[in-house]
Amino acid sequence: MKKILTLAAFFSVSAAIAQPKVVEKAIIKAKTEVTFPENFAPPGGGDGGGPGGGGGFSMPRDIETNTTTTFSPNFMKTESMSDFGHNTVIVDRVNKKTTTLIEAMGRKTGFYSTDADAEAQRARQDSIRNARRDSLAALGITFRDNKPELIYSDETKKISGYTCKKVTIKTTQQNGQVNESVVWYNPEFKISPKSSAPNATAGGPGGGGGFGGGMAMMNGGVQGMNLIEGFPMEYEMTRGNGFKVHMTVLKIQLEPSIEDKEFEIPKGYDLKPQSAMENGGGFRMIFRNN
Repeated sequence: MKKILTLAAFFSVSAAIAQPKVVEKAIIKAKTEVTFPENFAPPGGGDGGGPGGGGGFSMPRDIETNTTTTFSPNFMKTESMSDFGHNTVIVDRVNKKTTTLIEAMGRKTGFYSTDADAEAQRARQDSIRNARRDSLAALGITFRDNKPELIYSDETKKISGYTCKKVTIKTTQQNGQVNESVVWYNPEFKISPKSSAPNATAGGPGGGGGFGGGMAMMNGGVQGMNLIEGFPMEYEMTRGNGFKVHMTVLKIQLEPSIEDKEFEIPKGYDLKPQSAMENGGGFRMIFRNN
C-alpha cells in the first residue's frame, strides 16, 4: 500500500513539473518575415505594379515586421514596425475595447471596436459559412473535419536562450491538400488566457488574429497553435502557392513591472469606429516602393 501511494505521489509531482508556468505579465519582441506568391496583388486590385496591379511601382515580395507585444492581466498591446509603417493594437479588457492605430505616409489614423462588435462579426461570418455549407451539402459535397494534428519530436533548438521543443502541425484543406507548419515552443511557460486577446487583429503583414495561449498577433494564421502546452518561440508556415511566414522570438521579459499608462491611447490619431471603416470610410493598405 505504501509503494502504491509513493508511486501515485511521484506521478503527481511529475505531472506538475511537466506543466508550463502560467505567466500574466510579459514583454515579447519578435520578427516576422512574410514572402508573398509571385502572382500576389495587393488589396484593392490596382495599386501594385505586379500582376493585377496598375500602379507605377513594384510590389515587394518579402516583408519584414518587428513586433513588441506587452501582456498584462487587464491590457495587451502590440506595436508593429514594417515598410508599411507603424501599427499599434491596444486591447482594453476592462472596457472590452480594441483600438488599432496606423501611422503611415505621414498620416495617423485608426479604428476601434468592442467585444460586442467582434461577436457580431463572428456571427455574420458563421452565418455566411453555414449557408455555404448548406448549399454545398445540397449538391452532395461534404466538408472535411479540419482538426489540426500535432506531431511532437524529441528534437530541441536554442532560441533566445531557451531550450525549445519541436512540434509539426498538420492541417488538411477541403481540396485534400495537407499543410504542415513547424513550431519550436518553450515548454517552461505560457501566457495566461486572460492576458491574451483572441479577438484582436492587427493591420498589415506580421499582424494576424490572436489566439488563446498568448501569441496574439504572432500566429500568422497557423491553426492548432493554441493546443501547444508552452509558448511558441519560432514557426514557419508555407503554402503551396508560395506564401510563407517565418516568425522568431528575439527577446522575452517575464513578469516585468508594467504600469497601466503604458496602454493609454496616444493623442493625434483620427479614430473612427470599425463599422465606419467597413462601410467605405476606411483606409487602403498602400505598398511602398523600396
